[in-house]
Amino acid sequence: MTDEITLPDADELWAEAAALAVLPALIPGMEPMGFGLVSGGLRSGDVGNGWWGMSWVEGGRAVVYGYDNDGSQTRAQVLPIDLLAGGPGWLPWEWLHKTIRHAEILAFVYWWDGESWARTPYPEGMNDGAGCGSGGADDRYWELAEEYSDAVAAYNALVNACRARTVDRAVIEALISPLDAETVAEELDVDDAEGIFDIDGALAVAEEIGVRPGSDRPELPAGNGEPPGRRVFVIEPAQARSIVGAAMSAAREAERPAPAAGDALNDVVEWMRANGHEEIRAAFIGHPRHPFALRHANDTEWLDEKFSELLNAWREEEGDDRLGRWLYVRVHAPLDAVNVERAYDHRPAFWKGFYVHEPLDRLREEMARRDAAWRPGWASMLDVDYFKDGAPPDLCWRPGTAR
Repeated sequence: MTDEITLPDADELWAEAAALAVLPALIPGMEPMGFGLVSGGLRSGDVGNGWWGMSWVEGGRAVVYGYDNDGSQTRAQVLPIDLLAGGPGWLPWEWLHKTIRHAEILAFVYWWDGESWARTPYPEGMNDGAGCGSGGADDRYWELAEEYSDAVAAYNALVNACRARTVDRAVIEALISPLDAETVAEELDVDDAEGIFDIDGALAVAEEIGVRPGSDRPELPAGNGEPPGRRVFVIEPAQARSIVGAAMSAAREAERPAPAAGDALNDVVEWMRANGHEEIRAAFIGHPRHPFALRHANDTEWLDEKFSELLNAWREEEGDDRLGRWLYVRVHAPLDAVNVERAYDHRPAFWKGFYVHEPLDRLREEMARRDAAWRPGWASMLDVDYFKDGAPPDLCWRPGTAR
């Protein structure tokens, strides 16, 4: 992996998250800003720009996970990225599997082995958004203060105490000193200024997350290797369809008898020449309004209702219920020749990418019309709900796969 990982070391990151958990525990009116204790660790609230969480794993190891609403390009990658690919055996695999499923949107997972961070590789130049921001609790605390510099100093002292695991009452009370209870209550729209601060609640949280003297940090048991049959949950329906697209690209074309010559191809060629198209590429998608996706030789896309009608007539004229109809076609028609390349069973190299257009119903219908012997292996994948059930890791993106 060539991408540099810029996360702070695990103890530093935990100290920041712990401070951001203690702060809203002291001032409950700040929630959902900051961090909260979840099963196995800490997780920030989502205030509209994403979230991240961290958990310790026995043996001084850790995992960090989350997504950024603006910066996480990995969340919509097609093919989907298996964020746990290449993970070490000690990862809490079952816990991560449930966390990813429950989170629904997750764009990065990092693991700390006691010395350094690592993650699965991404497509070149792709950003996962793992900046591990504060969730706004520190900024809000500073805004509430009478003196900004005093609040910054008190907060930095809290972070240092979390790092040293020495948070006590004095550290918590110092956080209150720059604040005026009446002002805080008004700013946070709280009726009773008298109970605006909860020192005991803050100390209880500090104890629970292991930053008080003598307290233990919560940690997850280490895993025992990647579980068999693991599935990769996908975020976007397009990612689920791309898994079928990858299988189509990997498939081979069965040998077929040449289709019988007819007039419909002549109509296609005549239209191409009349409209200045020496070469066209088309993919059957079956959409009621636009049954074909069309591309020029340089892969730029375009739409034309009349040409789609001509393509459809040609495809049906050549079609055979037993052998099937072509799914992709390239027609090269300079003035002196006509060359046609058809693909019935696979996605050819001239149609780049893994994206599969909606609706898949048309592809299912096409496969159902064919004799079983003429259905490619990927046809059975059309009945699997990868969006709901996830995909096998070997069908996801991996280094060496085109984006």
